[in-house]
Amino acid sequence: MRTDLKHLRYFVVLAEQRHFGRAAEILHMAQPPLSQQIKALEESLGVELFDRTVRPIGLTAAGRTLLREARQILAQVERAETNTRRAGTAENGQLRIGLTGTATLEFAAPVIALFKERFPHVQLSLEEMSSPQQQQAVQKGDIHIGFIRPPVIDENLEVSLVHQEPFIVALPTQHALANDDGIRLRELVDMPLVVFDSMDAPGFRDLIFHLCATADYRPPSIQEGHQVSTMLCLVASNAGFALVPQSARRIQLDGVTFQPLLDESPLIELYAICSRDKKAPFIEEFLRAIDDCRAAKFLTR
Repeated sequence: MRTDLKHLRYFVVLAEQRHFGRAAEILHMAQPPLSQQIKALEESLGVELFDRTVRPIGLTAAGRTLLREARQILAQVERAETNTRRAGTAENGQLRIGLTGTATLEFAAPVIALFKERFPHVQLSLEEMSSPQQQQAVQKGDIHIGFIRPPVIDENLEVSLVHQEPFIVALPTQHALANDDGIRLRELVDMPLVVFDSMDAPGFRDLIFHLCATADYRPPSIQEGHQVSTMLCLVASNAGFALVPQSARRIQLDGVTFQPLLDESPLIELYAICSRDKKAPFIEEFLRAIDDCRAAKFLTR
């Protein structure tokens, strides 16, 4: 007789219960057939697996070895079944993705394209949200994946680094420094600073103020915007200058020019977040697309 999964399951349940009656009840079968199956397994292997001279029954040395191996085999089979079902569901499922304003410009796009190439029948629903809104939406199950700026405040979220990029300076095109090869903050000492609203991007805002303090720069006044696009509109209207992610260069707006920031500054991080339980079957596949894009250097500049 070949040892099959059915016999291994019978064996594991009996080894854990150490009682034929209880094991048979759990397996929804009568005790005599269970005894026959275990005996057949022992004869097939040529060893005794249980010590039947004690109560409750115990495992022999061979039985302890098989229990360890059988648990690993059954766990691997269960993982294979789960992953197969997930892949099948993902082929015709739906994925809801949250995006920050600048994440769509350069870094989320190649990930989404790769995922769609692998799972063309998955319906993608994209919604632009602030980073705090995305964290709440993932918690509630309104979206499956979010692309956010730090900080991540919920320990129940799984976090994957997608990209890091530097700050650049967005200036009105008519500004005297608009055609320079780079700008230091102290050169803009008389110009208002345009920043994110504190409710929409608190981490991004804090990073900018830390950068200003490190450069010994204090803006004369502050203007606020809810998204990078609205901040750039304020810049175009000559309301001030903004420190924005390098990817914001992709936004073509009359009246705005971009210059490198010469002051030493931290990198801006973009993360993908999801629920740790990953109940939706296609989340693992999407995270794998992120890893593959990073490995292919699509997400590095």
